[in-house]
Amino acid sequence: MPFGRKVSRDHLVRYAGKLLVDTAEKKPEILKLGASRRNVTLAYLDIWGFTEVTSYASPDAVVNLLCEYFSRMTNLIRGNLGFVDKFFGDAIFAIFGAPVDDAEHPLHACKAAYSALRETYKMAAEWQIKGFGRISQSIGLVTGPAIVGNIGTEERAMYTAIGEAVNLTVQLQQASRLYRSPIIVSRETNLAVKEQFLTRELDIVKVHGSDRVTPIFELVGPRADVPDQNRMMVEIFERGLKSFRERDWDRAEKRFTDADKITGDDGPSRLYLRRCALYRKHPPPPEWDMVHAHTLRLGEVGPKP
Repeated sequence: MPFGRKVSRDHLVRYAGKLLVDTAEKKPEILKLGASRRNVTLAYLDIWGFTEVTSYASPDAVVNLLCEYFSRMTNLIRGNLGFVDKFFGDAIFAIFGAPVDDAEHPLHACKAAYSALRETYKMAAEWQIKGFGRISQSIGLVTGPAIVGNIGTEERAMYTAIGEAVNLTVQLQQASRLYRSPIIVSRETNLAVKEQFLTRELDIVKVHGSDRVTPIFELVGPRADVPDQNRMMVEIFERGLKSFRERDWDRAEKRFTDADKITGDDGPSRLYLRRCALYRKHPPPPEWDMVHAHTLRLGEVGPKP
């Protein structure tokens, strides 16, 4: 944009986002430095495989592909009342429930995440036809209190969120690779949407940077859309998880094997099959809190089923 030219509303929307600009026009005080603690749902979306694309594609192609991804994901987030906070490389951080109040922010965040996953499947097929490597999506969603508002200086500030919930959101997104579950949500998100979405408990994890432990869940899909075989798989997996926590390795192994056979390649079931093999040889201590201290390495233990 040439110097001296008046900045238009479209330019502001491009850099700050339509939701924030619309809100600021009605409530200018929202642009002041300062923040408050609010209950929100945070989303962190990332794509696997894109770094490899950058190693061989031209700079123009990389930028075009990334802009296409950001555009399609942003439309889905905004369409569900979400606020796109920022882009990190090929990742997106979004807030639901702020700056505009939304009593159903967990549900809208889950709808956006599920739509984003389906849209990424379409994009992956389109990019392969164009000769680019396959990509996949990983998403973390956390509902809870966070400090949200304008943070920075008088010269430059941004509307964002900070706090433990932000760290946990990134942690869940990163855990997606271990469990091979595209969308992982927090306990609070699960409680808010379990009537509308089918979920399954995956594990109990320690929150990075704290001593707190929490269960985490896979967002399988809208209950009306989930095929019967997937419902059956989730039910059998949950039985296996119960047996696993009771240290009945044989029964747990049988149920995880059955769950895996239904879909042919269930990441969580295969992870727990490796854990069963591990704990037969090295049982957890009597005071076991169900947290796997070496979770990131357990996927490499023993032969894959």
